[in-house]
Amino acid sequence: MRKITLKKLTEYGLYLLVFLLPLQTRWIIRSGKLNGGYFEYGTISLYATDIILLAVLLLFVIDLFKNKKTPNYKLHSSNEYKQITNFLIILAGLELTVFISCCFADNKLIAFYKYAWFLLGIGFFLLIAKANYSRLKLLSGFFLGIFVSASLGIWQFLNQNSFANKWLGIAKHDPSVSGVSVVEAIGNLGLGERWLRAYGTLDHPNMLGGLLAIGAIAAVITIARLAETKNTKIIANYSYILFTLYFLLSTIIVALFFTFSRAAWLAFAVSLFAILIITLIKKDRFKQIQILKIILVSGILAFILFTNFQNLVLTRVKGESRLEQKSNIERLESNKAAIDMFRDNWLIGVGMGNYTTELAKINPDRPAYFYHPAHNVYLLIAAEIGIFGIALFLYLILYISHYILKSGKIYKIPLIISLIILLIFDHWLWSLHFGVLFLFFIFGVACIEDKK
Repeated sequence: MRKITLKKLTEYGLYLLVFLLPLQTRWIIRSGKLNGGYFEYGTISLYATDIILLAVLLLFVIDLFKNKKTPNYKLHSSNEYKQITNFLIILAGLELTVFISCCFADNKLIAFYKYAWFLLGIGFFLLIAKANYSRLKLLSGFFLGIFVSASLGIWQFLNQNSFANKWLGIAKHDPSVSGVSVVEAIGNLGLGERWLRAYGTLDHPNMLGGLLAIGAIAAVITIARLAETKNTKIIANYSYILFTLYFLLSTIIVALFFTFSRAAWLAFAVSLFAILIITLIKKDRFKQIQILKIILVSGILAFILFTNFQNLVLTRVKGESRLEQKSNIERLESNKAAIDMFRDNWLIGVGMGNYTTELAKINPDRPAYFYHPAHNVYLLIAAEIGIFGIALFLYLILYISHYILKSGKIYKIPLIISLIILLIFDHWLWSLHFGVLFLFFIFGVACIEDKK
């Protein structure tokens, strides 16, 4: 019988964590209330993924000290060690700005609660950067988790309903209920319709869209690089693996369409085009053919879906309906509020997670659902942790991009492009639990050398 080591427990715990990352199962410790309504951004919860992440980190640290004289967690090269060290130095500076902002925040409880998310994100990055694991298995766990959420999202849209399940962290979404994310459009009979957007296992269609956009780009990169592997066992199953990846990508694209997330659509389209440009620059004919095949498959799927749901797509693209205009106005107003808040608190910000509570002070008589973070992570970070915080965050992204280009891992650049676009048009990568962990996961995958 094979002995189960701490290293193995850490490795398979990490696979489980990546697979369950989209799961929103949580224990609500204290429900947030504001002006008589439920307030998500003031709610304190313990997520199932937090427990798994803390357990894996504990196993990792115990095994690290237990085997400190052995190379169990040695990085692959001195160059990688230098890059990870530099990255951690930048992260340490960013962490310090977050901590200082928490000390001066009005709502310190929420500030330090969100600070704990940030620390968990750093811990997640360390696991991706230093733990021993199979890149193929990690990627498989990531894709499997996305596939489950994408499949659920497709089911939700086609059935125009979402069941509730507390163990899976899924809330019920009824398109007839106000506050549920829908697309309002004129149907074939000339009557107004409300179409439920796909949520998957996440809290909002834009979150599912962002996950699917980056997942789709990861699948495209995997397909394009498949021929580079020198593992004879994988080559022997090349056709099977390629079919599986195309099936996964097709499922993701259909689910991505049903989220009706314009930012996610844009992120996927621009990043896919960037991959094609990279193959042209590198004059890699095999990858060019693979990317063109993917573009053809994506185009066929998009055409079929557009043909059947043309009115919904045009409503989202043109932005002329009542809901679309309301959404656009709210986005502009929230971004302006973030700029004003940064102007008044430019040095240390209003505190991690305190943007919405500060907004409630400015507009005290609105319902709870009115108070949401600015739909731009860069503005939100500037408002919450000040000028040094946003400067370090921008430097972090530039540093990762520079490292990718310098190390020759240019095919990871589209992941960063997707991330940058999503950061411009929404807030969940900074304001919500899944977003913070997902952000550090992408950082980890992007900045380290590929593991076997």
